[in-house]
Amino acid sequence: MRVLALSTPIYAHTLNAVPFLEGLAARGADVHWGVASEWPMDGIATGAQLWDTGPVPMFRGHRGRIRDVSARYDWLLRDAADRVHVARRVLEKVAPDIVLTDSLGYAGALSSESVGIPWVSFGDGPLHYPEATTPPFGAGLAYDTSPSSVRRNAVVQAASRRLVMAAAQERYDDLRSSLALPSSGTPVLEAVLSPLLHLHCGVPELEYPRTDLPPQVHFVGALRPPSRRPWSPPPWWADVVGIHPGRVVLVSQGTLRADPRELLAPALEALRVTRRPGVLTTGVTDPARLGGPGRVSGPAEPLLAVESFVPYDAILPHARAFVTNGGWTGVLLALAHGVPVLQVGKTEEKADIGRRVEWAGAGRHVGTGHPQPHRLARELERLERPKYARGVQRLAASLASREPGRDGAELILQVAARTG
Repeated sequence: MRVLALSTPIYAHTLNAVPFLEGLAARGADVHWGVASEWPMDGIATGAQLWDTGPVPMFRGHRGRIRDVSARYDWLLRDAADRVHVARRVLEKVAPDIVLTDSLGYAGALSSESVGIPWVSFGDGPLHYPEATTPPFGAGLAYDTSPSSVRRNAVVQAASRRLVMAAAQERYDDLRSSLALPSSGTPVLEAVLSPLLHLHCGVPELEYPRTDLPPQVHFVGALRPPSRRPWSPPPWWADVVGIHPGRVVLVSQGTLRADPRELLAPALEALRVTRRPGVLTTGVTDPARLGGPGRVSGPAEPLLAVESFVPYDAILPHARAFVTNGGWTGVLLALAHGVPVLQVGKTEEKADIGRRVEWAGAGRHVGTGHPQPHRLARELERLERPKYARGVQRLAASLASREPGRDGAELILQVAARTG
């Protein structure tokens, strides 16, 4: 069985395909992987043959969440208009039995459909499927089944499709036409959710109650993408983490947000004021902007450290709380380790994630992009209430029963055998 993964030109989404590829290779599949030029995956031991699908175009963000979301999807469709032709050439050379892409992989889905090869998808964010009682994707609204909230959802959904996603929808429809594909009538947000199989990274307990979820949706648990860089505990590890087992607060601002004033700086001050030990990972931000890398606390201060990167699986077993802007992969890993989550911010779809964590009783959501340190300190204190420990343990148990590399690979191979 030959499988080709065609990844979105976004680093985190590209890396999130790895558990599925490893699972497929372990089951004897001939695995191939198309990735953008900027994300060479030579150091990742997936067993896959790599194919270059072209460069990543520059994305310029916009002020305001709605404009930024609209621009991001428009960027994805503009990229897909070029990447789809490279993807078709890769498809011709590889001749796979089935294609795997993620829920933003427009080029992968459209190129496969255009040459008649079945494709399946995986989702590494909140489910895009609309439903009357579920707040629309990207709105950051709380779950509420009252008639007024159902009407609210309908209005917001209509506005999203007609205004926010209008440019991306037009590009998607035009791209289908240019590939001689019939009009699908599918909203652009749902266009890369496979009608054959959609592997949703998560668990039902973290998703709002659904009555109309398509039967091809399967929950497969928490992704554990590998690190692309070697790592060993830094010199401060024993002082900050070693002597505070189970008490460390982990703070992360993700891989897309570069301004430390959004979360990292106020979180650092909150930890100092409340004298909590903590580790802050800066991602794309220079740790020097927060006094790092390394230990940033004085002799009489709580033990704090700042680094650009610390593997989740290394630090989360020692964590008491996870403060984050709300990236899906990190949130799921924290929950899988039984760590309550404090999600802060409302960029991209992050507020949707925080709302789900709060609804599931596994953490709290703060809907501001620049929280004051005293607000974070108060929220961390609230996060220590027993109900959050109970909620997160319930999710951890459900996540432990699922494995993307195992469950996802077996489901993909079943679809390939059925459609071959």
